[in-house]
Amino acid sequence: MPLVSTSNLAVHYGADIIFSGVDLDINERARIGIVGPNGGGKTSLLRVLVGLQDANEGRVARSNGIQVGYVPQHPEMQIGGTLREEVMRAFDQVRLLEKDLETAAQEPNDDAEQAGLRYAELLERYETLGGYTYERAVERMVDGLGLRAETLDSPASSASGGERTRAALAKALLGNPDLLVLDEPTNYLDLKGVTWLERYLTHFAPAVVVVSHDRYFLDEMATQIWEIDHGRMNTFPGNFSKYRVLKGERDLRQAKEYEAQQEFIAKEQAFIDR
Repeated sequence: MPLVSTSNLAVHYGADIIFSGVDLDINERARIGIVGPNGGGKTSLLRVLVGLQDANEGRVARSNGIQVGYVPQHPEMQIGGTLREEVMRAFDQVRLLEKDLETAAQEPNDDAEQAGLRYAELLERYETLGGYTYERAVERMVDGLGLRAETLDSPASSASGGERTRAALAKALLGNPDLLVLDEPTNYLDLKGVTWLERYLTHFAPAVVVVSHDRYFLDEMATQIWEIDHGRMNTFPGNFSKYRVLKGERDLRQAKEYEAQQEFIAKEQAFIDR
């Protein structure tokens, strides 16, 4: 069963149709790149897929319990916190368990056996969620994305757009969602950061849907390309380079079909005019 599927999806603003008739499936381990002109509806499609925007027509079906990590082009941060605190929000559940374990260890209990079972249960859950390794995972992630320690510990309110985007990426990736949805994730990354993200998305990430203008990035990570063109969705297998070849072949075929149709119409009209 697909993680997310759409049926006859359409979005329009007033009389302007952004896209329509979109039928898509996002399966496990999918690597999808979305391309199209600016203003063509790519971001709107992402927002509909993750449930932040309603479609005007059609439906979106999501698997029960699916966890989605979404990073928009301009992420918002909690006011008053640091970038490190924002990244660590990926482990809110683990950190809450740490407090529960501390409380359970200090709490007096008349039933020692029951208390021991409760503590063992909390400890097992803590280990399953990565409680012993999450701090190292954070350090590896922020290093890969190029976030320095001094930047992480500065107020999020004073961070640049690029620093906020990298922190939001780190939080989303560390959250281990079933589906990652990323809007122009390479905009603020240097070559090292882009290369690191390519490798992560290719080898370690779950299903991924990415909007990007970076053809080299899409060549490395995408195995499908979705193209929004004049309000319609076209899907192509392969990476960006394969998409360009297939699109060129399709456009040439359509041009020949149009020429043949016009030639037929002209002949029919000539016959009628005789």
